[in-house]
Amino acid sequence: MASTPLLIGLTITLEGTATANLNATCTNGNTNQSTTKTTASDGKLIFNLGSTVDFSDGWNVGDVISVACIYTSYEQKFSFTIPAQGSEVSIRDSAGVSVGTFIGGNGMSAGTLALASAPSLPSLRYFTGQEFLDYLNMVDKNTDSENGIDMTQLIRIGQGVEAGIDSDTLTKFDSNTGNYYAPSDMEGGASPEYHDQRYSAQSLFWTKFIPIQTLTTFEKNNNGEGQEPDWETLTEAAYNISVHKATGRIKIINSGELPEIGAAQVRITYTFGRSSVPNDIKQLAIIETARRMLGAAFLKGRIKKLDDVVIGDITEFMNFRNRVIKKYKNHTMLVS
Repeated sequence: MASTPLLIGLTITLEGTATANLNATCTNGNTNQSTTKTTASDGKLIFNLGSTVDFSDGWNVGDVISVACIYTSYEQKFSFTIPAQGSEVSIRDSAGVSVGTFIGGNGMSAGTLALASAPSLPSLRYFTGQEFLDYLNMVDKNTDSENGIDMTQLIRIGQGVEAGIDSDTLTKFDSNTGNYYAPSDMEGGASPEYHDQRYSAQSLFWTKFIPIQTLTTFEKNNNGEGQEPDWETLTEAAYNISVHKATGRIKIINSGELPEIGAAQVRITYTFGRSSVPNDIKQLAIIETARRMLGAAFLKGRIKKLDDVVIGDITEFMNFRNRVIKKYKNHTMLVS
């Protein structure tokens, strides 16, 4: 039925006003063909499911049709199944709002699609969505509905990549405004952070996460393991301890102030993190996000820079990843 006209006429509104220059995409899920149209000055557009240009495979009763429109922070969509000749189907958008009535064999001439504010997407710390698109020379689905990147999917995967890099480097990279992190903000971290006194002369302790931004308290237990704790605060101001923030090293200066041997004899409260995202971390996060997306069937073959990956490419990527992680994770053992 490729040449039989079947129309979907829509007026697309933004905050209640019919709006020009909005792009909407209509897809026939059974033929996997789609086309994008732009609203005219009156906010109207028409899709013809029988167009030999837009839908060369035509349409059949039972085909599933979907229409979606995304504009900045607004979006809306609907789908329906083409009914038999003369039968009617009431169409509602994803919010449950009526779009109109589609009649088998005749179509829908005066539907209305009201865009709604899209849920706010969480943000990424290591790179922006636009930096990802620029790096891979791609566009989002709003620009190319068929091959564009789903930005929600990108952000969800990117967040997982960031968490993995955080865990591997034992730090957080963030272009922040002085708002740093507590150990409890990291998987496996706790505030305060407890450390063992492993031998009687032990005077050096390293925080789990680096670099230290603010050392709030450094306390040592004056009683033995298993006894009621007697916590004493040691400070730099009193020359009890020295702190090397970059490596997270804290040294008890006076041997007479060392705690008893035992588990959890020292507790530290601090904040940590980095106030910028180095270029190699940004690059690593983008490539690893793309690599994970490549593994998902919905994007296979779309990420051209990583298409046809061979074992050597994967090995080189893992070597690069290991070098970057080691650079930021490695503690320099300063003993002076």
